[in-house]
Amino acid sequence: MKKRYLLGALGLVLLGLGTSACSSQTNNSSKQTTTSKSKKSIEKTDENSSESTKRSRKDLSTGADTQANNSNSNDGKAYGGNFQDSKGYIAIDNVTNVTVKGSDGDDHYALVQGTFSNNDKESVDPTSFFSNHLKVMEKVGKATHDLVLVTTDIENELTPWGNQIKEGRKKIEPNMTSNFVIVYKLDPANGAKTNATHYVFDPYDSKFGKSLTVKVYESKTIKKSSDNAGSNSHSDESTDTNSSADTDVDTDD
Repeated sequence: MKKRYLLGALGLVLLGLGTSACSSQTNNSSKQTTTSKSKKSIEKTDENSSESTKRSRKDLSTGADTQANNSNSNDGKAYGGNFQDSKGYIAIDNVTNVTVKGSDGDDHYALVQGTFSNNDKESVDPTSFFSNHLKVMEKVGKATHDLVLVTTDIENELTPWGNQIKEGRKKIEPNMTSNFVIVYKLDPANGAKTNATHYVFDPYDSKFGKSLTVKVYESKTIKKSSDNAGSNSHSDESTDTNSSADTDVDTDD
């Protein structure tokens, strides 16, 4: 009788141990499954993060490409033609070739149109700021030639742009902005060509910006004022428009 009780008790103990072992194994298996799922989840998250980073970099690259393409626009505007330092900001809009026809001969000019913002504590005129920071060259083929700034009262001859030429010589107060037209003479006697297709704007200091090459926006011909004394206005005799223009930032030719 005692043996039966002992065997029964031993059986219960063995049964309990077996159940405990099964339970432990089940728990371990469950933990392993959970850990495996967790690792897969982390790996998937890392993959998603990596893919997101790739897409983000691609988006940034696409944005940069778009900005670069804007700098090569064909609508005649000098996108990318911005120069600045702590004292001022210049944005070049376009360049126009102008021929002034007169009975005593023709004169040729390059008119640079743009915007100037004065960030200095003192007033300054756009023309002086421009010429102190940028060298302007005409470009025919691969050859370039330095141009000379016109400092005389040329607005009397270039009357369609007279007001903007005057604005370019008027001092601008601090924190103010003004549009301007700056005039360069294309004088064959000094080696300049009158058929330039591009103009190069080269900062004297690289911190002011990158070199900029701009295609001529349009070409215009007007009569000399002294030959137009009987007219009430200085109308264009003829106009040759080249509305196609492109701009290259930091060009090396």
